[in-house]
Amino acid sequence: MTASFAHTLHRINLALLALSALFLWVALSGADWQQLLSSLSAAGRYLPLLLVPYALTSFLWTASWSALLADAPAPPAGRLYLVRLAGESLNQLTPAASFGGEPFKAQLLHAEGVGWQEATASLAVHKAVTVLSLVCYILAALLLLPAVLPRFPLPLALAGWVGTFVLGAGASVFLWLQRRSPCSSLIRLLQRLGLCPAALLSRQEELARFDATLSGFYRKRKRAAVIAFGLYLLGWAMHALEVYLAFRILGHPIPLELALCLDGLSQLASALGFMIPASLGVQDGGIVGLSLVFNLGATLGAGLSVLRRLREACWLSAGLLAGVVLARDGKTRRRRNHHA
Repeated sequence: MTASFAHTLHRINLALLALSALFLWVALSGADWQQLLSSLSAAGRYLPLLLVPYALTSFLWTASWSALLADAPAPPAGRLYLVRLAGESLNQLTPAASFGGEPFKAQLLHAEGVGWQEATASLAVHKAVTVLSLVCYILAALLLLPAVLPRFPLPLALAGWVGTFVLGAGASVFLWLQRRSPCSSLIRLLQRLGLCPAALLSRQEELARFDATLSGFYRKRKRAAVIAFGLYLLGWAMHALEVYLAFRILGHPIPLELALCLDGLSQLASALGFMIPASLGVQDGGIVGLSLVFNLGATLGAGLSVLRRLREACWLSAGLLAGVVLARDGKTRRRRNHHA
């Protein structure tokens, strides 16, 4: 059954990738490639500046995670920054709905002295914070639309509201499940269906302790969750600053509120491609399509997409390198502890 499910998931990913590639091709059909190459060439010397907003974004998102680890022996801020960067690189590159790097984060965090239960619970809560803050960010973009572009197409606006509602509903269900002993409930359900693997059943007590840690967090650390949410929302604001800076680099400055609308709605498009590694095609097509809607043109939209992909490539490479270094360091520590 597992192999069949994996095969089906693979086919769905391929279909989504093909669909997103077609959408991107249609969106780019009106781009002036000569003008695009000229703009990117002129912007070349300013490209390092584009790394700064995401550095600030990542710092705020790491601080958000750190707030959830306040009662645990968490690693220093700089090291936690690298742990998150490494895990997020895997999240981006694996077709696992942005969950592919979470086990790696938990492993690295455990190597830094944080207990498995605490590490995993902090990641589960932080994932809920991530999605809820994203919903609020997209809502801010939708609320700004009438002021930024009074003639924004009504069908697209309605689609944005519906998509945000679906995303918010999913986040609410995820949050609700976290407070209802999800692991124990899943085991009981699988037992009733006669599908519970022996390996999962053998870890029932350990998973029950994890459920207790997770539900206890929401009872005892509400203030930490609010702080984490606020910091993550500030991180999204820095994300909008990246769009603002990118258009200045391309020689076409736009107002900050337009940058926020464009980025917020493009994040909604990216969320639809959560099963595709790095949202290939979906993110890019969304950016170009929204640039057309906001009367910026396909060429500028393509320029923003290229600049964002270049930034992503730099930070993904840094994250993968950080992951290799941290994993090697963890192995060295385990050897020392074994021989001690």
